[in-house]
Amino acid sequence: MNNISVILPYFNNESHIEETLNSLTQQTYKSFEVIFVNDASTDTSESIINNWLKTNDIKHQHIKNQINLGVAESRNIGLEHVNTDWIYFLDADDTISPFTFDYMIQQVAGIDGVIAPMNKFTPNKVENLFASELEIEHLTNETNPNAFLRRNTVCGILFKKSIIELNKIRFESKLRLFCDYSFSIEYQKHVNQFVRIKNSGFYYRGEVYDPFNKPNLSRTEFNQMFIYYCKGYFDARNRTFDYRVKSFLDKKMLGRIKRYFNPDSPYISERYEAHAELLQAVLKTMDKEIYQSTGLLMRREIKLLINGEFSKAKALNHKRKQSRIYRRLLLNKKTRARSLYDLNVYKQNINEKQVVFESFAGKGYSDSPKYIYEYMYKNFPDYKFIWVLNEPEKFDIPGPAIKVKRLTKGFYDAYATSKYWVSNARIPLYLIKKPGQVYIQTWHGTPLKRLGNDMKVVRMPGTTTPAYKYNFKKETDRWDYLVSPNKYSSEIFKSAFWMDQERLLETGYPRNDILTTKQNDQEFIDSIKLKLGIPEDKNVIMYAPTWRDDEFIKKGKYKFELKIDLENLQNSIGKDSVILLRMHYLIASALDISEFKGFAYDVSSYPDISELYLISDLLITDYSSVFFDYSILKRPTVFFSYDIDKYKDDLRGFYLDYYKDLPGPIYKDAYSLAMALKDIDVLALKYSKQIEQFHERFNQWEDGNASEKLIDKINLKG
Repeated sequence: MNNISVILPYFNNESHIEETLNSLTQQTYKSFEVIFVNDASTDTSESIINNWLKTNDIKHQHIKNQINLGVAESRNIGLEHVNTDWIYFLDADDTISPFTFDYMIQQVAGIDGVIAPMNKFTPNKVENLFASELEIEHLTNETNPNAFLRRNTVCGILFKKSIIELNKIRFESKLRLFCDYSFSIEYQKHVNQFVRIKNSGFYYRGEVYDPFNKPNLSRTEFNQMFIYYCKGYFDARNRTFDYRVKSFLDKKMLGRIKRYFNPDSPYISERYEAHAELLQAVLKTMDKEIYQSTGLLMRREIKLLINGEFSKAKALNHKRKQSRIYRRLLLNKKTRARSLYDLNVYKQNINEKQVVFESFAGKGYSDSPKYIYEYMYKNFPDYKFIWVLNEPEKFDIPGPAIKVKRLTKGFYDAYATSKYWVSNARIPLYLIKKPGQVYIQTWHGTPLKRLGNDMKVVRMPGTTTPAYKYNFKKETDRWDYLVSPNKYSSEIFKSAFWMDQERLLETGYPRNDILTTKQNDQEFIDSIKLKLGIPEDKNVIMYAPTWRDDEFIKKGKYKFELKIDLENLQNSIGKDSVILLRMHYLIASALDISEFKGFAYDVSSYPDISELYLISDLLITDYSSVFFDYSILKRPTVFFSYDIDKYKDDLRGFYLDYYKDLPGPIYKDAYSLAMALKDIDVLALKYSKQIEQFHERFNQWEDGNASEKLIDKINLKG
């Protein structure tokens, strides 16, 4: 007999439901059925489920709502179709480990529920677990009345059907969100003994890949979400007379208020305007002892809210923010400059003829900001220019620019007072762009790999996919202008950066002006070679691989292995050629090429890659966007893509057809690459048609005048 019914409602979950289904297929315990409830889904979710069922012999029921009823009512519909002893709720964007049902069902003898561990999204899921690794707690409702509430969800718990049916327990259908507390409270009222398993790896909360069209609860549009949460709080609190449960709910609610109405939030003013009366109702309901332990200023703010003195409460909230800043100012030397900025940013006037430049978060004097600056200081002599650098002493900047060290007082003053911000990468969100300031984002490459909103999954340290996308959108919302190098990029930027046509500067990249104006300037090219100590009579090959998202191990530590095989290359082409290695800065420090002196040159820290393009006769790359810029020179490029299948499928994915659209050949092993590099002229001739076609497609705007066109388009006057 199937002894577990898995109730699985779904609504437009095509992006991740297949992973959910696969986690059911992998269960070692097979005596379960799945009750699918299609909540009027409009995407391909139903087809994915039906195709999965064709190849998986799993007992199931498939119910379809005619209109979208929400998760609460969909679960209730599922409950009406249960024919087993135990019920398990699973969300359509979550997964469970293979041993989940097996270990949970082993605990059910004589008990009224099993609570298993739940993890937030992680790519490192537990596939195997020994029984000896589990810690089993036998608890009672008397000693642990909040156990079923602690995770804010009914998922990951075995519920007893007889308790649900005997007491007619259902989800409150009026609550389209945050309906789980009320259900759990009603259920726990009738529980005697239950089991809690303590370990990791049973239930995994899924990651929302598209947080704008399919938001998870924590990212739903705030006003709606907060109203629903308060409704859920009131409904749950009214269902219990147990002071311990009320206290639990009050503490959870107070925690939400602290987060949502945090004085540091940039949205605090509008949130007060929208929800002051609702806050008053919540705080009047709450046991006053719950907020007595908060700070003095917050207690006063709460009392003002309870008394209906909303404007005074809002003003006190602002004072709480100032109090925090003053405290940081006095107690933390490291954040003193930032604290002064937070206090005075709106007091500082904007200089209408001042520009602040930054490239790659202060790492150097480079890229498009460099070339925009060099055009401006020659043509706008009455302007003031400021360059932000991590190590100002290392860079000689021509012209009148003032250098400031990043994250110092000068840095904050520059952003607070400059009319124009020019950067090629994201700048911190805590820098406030005031009315009248203009943010010119130049970006740093024609995209091959998916960017921003177009990335399905983000695998970067310290973030999740929804957090990454939300923060990225906050950044792009500040951009007044975004520089585009070609029509192809413009279309991608609209999607990846939520960009509209009016804000696009379709000028070509200022950093590429030099590739047009200096590509035949042999004296200039020879001067660069001389600076680097490269013989004038040898072919120059540059290897510039991309940064791989999965090279991160932990903070400050990265995997590194040079796949290009320098020894083999030196034996094959060392007589006629040298190789320049342009590695990502995070792994460049691990590069040791001392045994290849005279053949291999580490140019990872060279400030301007455009100058390296000019001296290179051939480029080797993999998935980096460098080949787009290099194509301006109409010189051969080869692609060393030893991990192409993994990179294409498992990491970001591509915009181009990697096998059809590139201007040169692809090699997957170092030996074949070395053989191909023996005659650069043959390569250039063989791929001349592809090189020309690629140039025509991507470089029509690159005429050596991008900086001038950019300044004209933003109507900047001298």
